[in-house]
Amino acid sequence: MRKRFQKTGSLLLALTLLLALALPAQAADVRLSWQKNGSGALLTLRGMGEASVYGVQMEMTVAGSYTSASFAPSAADAYSECRVSALDGSTRVVVYLTAQKPLNSEGTLTAGTLTLDKSFTMPANVTVTLLGHELKALAGAEGVTASATEVVQSSKDDDDDPETYRVRVSSARYGSVKANATWAEARETVTLTVAPQEGYGLHKLNVTASGGREMSLTDMGGGKYTFRMPAADVEVTATFLPAGEDHPPMAFSDVTEWNWYHSAVHFVYENGMMSGTSETTFSPDMNTSRGMIVTVLHRLEGVPESSTSHFTDVPRGEYYAKAVDWAYANGVVSGYGGNEAGTFGPNNSITREQLAAILYRYAEKKGVDMTDRGDLSRFADQGTISDYARESVAWAVGVGLIAGMGDGTIAPAGSATRAQVATILMRYCQNIME
Repeated sequence: MRKRFQKTGSLLLALTLLLALALPAQAADVRLSWQKNGSGALLTLRGMGEASVYGVQMEMTVAGSYTSASFAPSAADAYSECRVSALDGSTRVVVYLTAQKPLNSEGTLTAGTLTLDKSFTMPANVTVTLLGHELKALAGAEGVTASATEVVQSSKDDDDDPETYRVRVSSARYGSVKANATWAEARETVTLTVAPQEGYGLHKLNVTASGGREMSLTDMGGGKYTFRMPAADVEVTATFLPAGEDHPPMAFSDVTEWNWYHSAVHFVYENGMMSGTSETTFSPDMNTSRGMIVTVLHRLEGVPESSTSHFTDVPRGEYYAKAVDWAYANGVVSGYGGNEAGTFGPNNSITREQLAAILYRYAEKKGVDMTDRGDLSRFADQGTISDYARESVAWAVGVGLIAGMGDGTIAPAGSATRAQVATILMRYCQNIME
């Protein structure tokens, strides 16, 4: 298994270097348009050049005093944060958006909807920073001043004026999809043009109407597909794979290719780190137990034998017993209260800060460089992080293993779901293990 990780790490390193060399400088012609969307504003960036954008930070000063803000990304698998801070008679708003695949398409990025705790007016200018694959600012696109222009949708007072609906095309890795229209009337034919990168082929193309209904596609040949526009907005998603390859079988009925955690579940399953809760289910929303976490790390070590831990609640013969023995003997875990109570709580749901502490100790044991630290002050609830876990959480944030919850908090005492744990373990193996 270690050879597989070494191979994956080398490949990722090579791809990262190639991407870094291939990114062209960004033209500082970034523009922002906004459109009223209920009580919020839908933000769209344009003029970003041809390089792939994996993250964006937008800073703006809004007139008036506001105490809270939220941001809903347009991309379903994107992660976002939104923070406000009071200025003299105004409010500074910072929006951060990132994803594991490019957010932009043809120089345009429909970011999402910004909502404050009361009515607000967008400023005339917004400071924008575009981030590349490694979430570092792209050349010429750091702290760019972008003018903000309101887009006013024409009224539909005339009964003879047909209503139009939006065609949103999600960006995809290893290929592109273009629609011949961004807005279309119901029953209008929309044409999609699919262009895989060299060496790749189209695996799946889906058009989903708001509400979850899948639209029927007609293959016209030559990479063109058509569908009839419903009386609803639609989202177009595509998956491209290396030519002649397909996903290895992973028959979990509750994990689809369009789930944000699909690649992580696939990674931990194929590498023997996590298995399903049954032959057909993974249970991505189920909380993960402390016994399961040490079992995963024990498997990474090749299942070595260790002396007995003597925790009173770890019976011999349980699937996690030898893993707990190994983790305790190597200082990766301790019992509750420093083992004074003699219990480990193997069936208790692991918290986010406990997970960070265990991974910190494991990485330290493996001789990993532990100098990185993230800024915890940006999380509103950072004061609730337990003293024992504070350094571990700062490290986990610094190396990108865990992030905030999208509402400005990090929820250290919150339970970690199986989907979240799979994602963290994949990031650990790909970004930290050598």
